[in-house]
Amino acid sequence: MKKSPNSYVPPKASRNYQEIIIEELLAFGSFLKHNWFFILPALLVLAVLIYIVRPLPPKHLRLATGQPNSTFQVIGEQYQQFFSKHGIAMELIATNGAQENLELLQMGQVDAAFSQGGLKIEDSRDIIRSLGSISLQPLWLFYRGSEIPSTASLNNFLVKRRVSLNVPGSGTRTLAETILRLHKINPDAGNFEALSSKEGLEALKSGRLDAMFLVAGVESKNLRDLLVQPGIRAFNFDLADAYTKRYRYLDLVSLPKGALDFNPISPQKNINMVATSVAILTTDALHPAHQLLFLEAATEFDDHRIAIFNRETKFPSYTDQSIPESDFAHRFYKQGTPVLWGHAPFWLVSLFDEIWFYLFAAGAILIPIYSFVPSYRKTHAELSIEECYTQLRHIEVNVIESVSQSEFEELLAQIDQLKDRIWRLWVPSGIRPAYYDLRTALLSVRHDIVEKLTQTTSLG
Repeated sequence: MKKSPNSYVPPKASRNYQEIIIEELLAFGSFLKHNWFFILPALLVLAVLIYIVRPLPPKHLRLATGQPNSTFQVIGEQYQQFFSKHGIAMELIATNGAQENLELLQMGQVDAAFSQGGLKIEDSRDIIRSLGSISLQPLWLFYRGSEIPSTASLNNFLVKRRVSLNVPGSGTRTLAETILRLHKINPDAGNFEALSSKEGLEALKSGRLDAMFLVAGVESKNLRDLLVQPGIRAFNFDLADAYTKRYRYLDLVSLPKGALDFNPISPQKNINMVATSVAILTTDALHPAHQLLFLEAATEFDDHRIAIFNRETKFPSYTDQSIPESDFAHRFYKQGTPVLWGHAPFWLVSLFDEIWFYLFAAGAILIPIYSFVPSYRKTHAELSIEECYTQLRHIEVNVIESVSQSEFEELLAQIDQLKDRIWRLWVPSGIRPAYYDLRTALLSVRHDIVEKLTQTTSLG
């Protein structure tokens, strides 16, 4: 179809943009090639400064977990696998539990530790930092025998039973003693024993114990073992809601009827409990890139966690404010996952997350200044053209001083070599008029040489 003479033909913008991009890349490459002796030292100085201010994260990390098969130990293995994917070797340090974890962290024997709400840190407030809570751990009281009424008194239940409170240094014992004191029960009474989770589990199954306290989340292998044991039941804390009013770090949770199984129904009624949060504690010495990995791992694990309690909480979150929040965690909770996460190495992501504001601020200052600086895209080409002009002028002066045929032939060879060099010049947009002026000047001088050579030949 023939177009109307007045029809508008748009420019081929995509081709123009492609040429501009290619030209910029060539210009930048030319700039680097001819100014590397300035750029390389500057980059080395910048790299040294970055390393001094923010060195690369260590490849090894120590994490205090807990007792075998506990929640802390199981989720510690999950974090170990997550860190391994990013090239960080995490060493898991087995402990008696949250209280011992805190002590190891205070002494600098671990880089991070799992903890729980309600632990006293007192003199360590200037040392310990929280990355936030990552899950909830209910306080369970398992017992053998027939089911007792849901309104049963804890005092009457414990008075004649042999009960394990777990070992000193464990989070279970700390929280169990807190609840016992509310009921004015002496935790040092003769019917209470200090057995580890594993020992208590075996003693309860064998009948040597009547009951045991256990702080555990759904990840705990010990908990899962107890939940499927015939004849072992979970105690309903009728005053659980009242406990949470006394201690703000406690949450009321309920295991719904049938949450574990539908045939037969297990449990056969709702079980009320209190739960404390699982927190990741560290110090300011922990590299921000490692802090990012902890928080991203917690986010990923929470997305895939099976929720069996009626208390829905999104993790990670900064819920236990008795421990100061780390600066990186504060920024994470305020701004969310860094934009580069998943598209760059984790250490680079954390670095950009910290300095992006300063980069944009520097750009806002440097870009206007850049407009006053000669364009690097043109500088090298202009200098190359000026160098050719200098060589051309030198040939032109020699034309005036030459008299023999051999001299003019030599000058003609030089002008042809210069012509080849000019043809090979890379000429960006903006200085092409200067390039064609150079070619015109070269043809003029060459014409003069040919004319002089012709005259000298005819005279000879």
